[in-house]
Amino acid sequence: MAMAAYLSRMFRLSTTQQTPLRNFSSSSTSHPSFRALKSAIKSEQDPLKVAKLFESSISIPTFRRYRPLFTLSVHKLTRSKRFDLIDRILSKSITDSPAPQLASEGFWLRIVMLYSQAGMVDNALKVFDEMLQRKTCTLTEKSLCGVLSVMLDNKIYDDKFHQTYETFVKKTGVSPGVKSFNLVLKAHVKAGRVDQAQELVTEMESKGDVKPDIGSYNLLLGGYLDSGKKSAFDTVVKRISENGLEPNLITYNHRILRYCKNKECARARKLLDEMISKGVEPDSSSYNAIIFGFCKVGDLESARKVLEKMMSDGYVKATSFGYYTLMKHMVEEGELDGGLQVCKDIIQKKWVPPFEATKLLVNGLVKDSKADEAKEIVGNFKNRLRGSALESWGKIEASLPI
Repeated sequence: MAMAAYLSRMFRLSTTQQTPLRNFSSSSTSHPSFRALKSAIKSEQDPLKVAKLFESSISIPTFRRYRPLFTLSVHKLTRSKRFDLIDRILSKSITDSPAPQLASEGFWLRIVMLYSQAGMVDNALKVFDEMLQRKTCTLTEKSLCGVLSVMLDNKIYDDKFHQTYETFVKKTGVSPGVKSFNLVLKAHVKAGRVDQAQELVTEMESKGDVKPDIGSYNLLLGGYLDSGKKSAFDTVVKRISENGLEPNLITYNHRILRYCKNKECARARKLLDEMISKGVEPDSSSYNAIIFGFCKVGDLESARKVLEKMMSDGYVKATSFGYYTLMKHMVEEGELDGGLQVCKDIIQKKWVPPFEATKLLVNGLVKDSKADEAKEIVGNFKNRLRGSALESWGKIEASLPI
């Protein structure tokens, strides 16, 4: 299929309503207390008994509203590879549901996503057939997004994805919006077709009634970042500004990582300050990317300052990655005093320091005639270990000069 023809057809679909068609897919008992029921399903290992517990409880309103038990039941049956039982309980969920529930698009989508969770793609698509046949609720873009999410969650990015998209739009009359197009973009990016994703965004900018949002551009940034196309990445950043869109956390994190990959960590650090000044709160990835970047270029002092900033800013809770990264690189570069302090911080936070870095640290301390400090580290380190980890460390400790 030529890309231009494909894009044109997509946009015709987004602006043309079709008459809904049928056949979208190709292919009185007493009850235990709800608490007892939850406990029974959680503890039951026999898949047939799980299914029977589910079926006997589906008429209980409290059970129908408690989504985690639906998810857990499907998970247990998936693990047992009893897909027949999954189909049985989910079909019963539909047939035994009262009219108000069947009138909810969200109810149907939950059933769809449970099939998807089990990898039962065809069954998930057949649910939309039943929605069309029953005509108990109106299908909106949420349903289109549900269809596309089923495909994405099951790593279907090829022609089947796009055929399913087109078929759904034609047979339901649902008009795709930016959320739907972003899922199409995501499929292209996941499949490594970033240039095709770019063509679609360009088409949206120039011809479509549906304009790209910041999520659309973030998908392009992620794709170009993974493929190493720096120039194309920078062009997308410019287009975000030209189109008057406000960057969000994902935008900034992609840009920070882009700078760090290019060894421009100081610029990444400034970008962190910029995002905070504009009211965009960083997450642990924002800081950790810069910490790792500075460590890779050997600027351990700057990495330490970013770690301290992460703690003082208060936007995120302490995470082990930044500490582990800094300790590892400090020890490898022979900065034992700094590595020792970070190791102590790790132990104080009740984490387990990385084995190899701890081994290097202890060896280095002993060589520097700091055996007492080395023994203290080993003692505190061992107190954090249990089971096989303690046994593994025992083998390493046997080779240490203490």
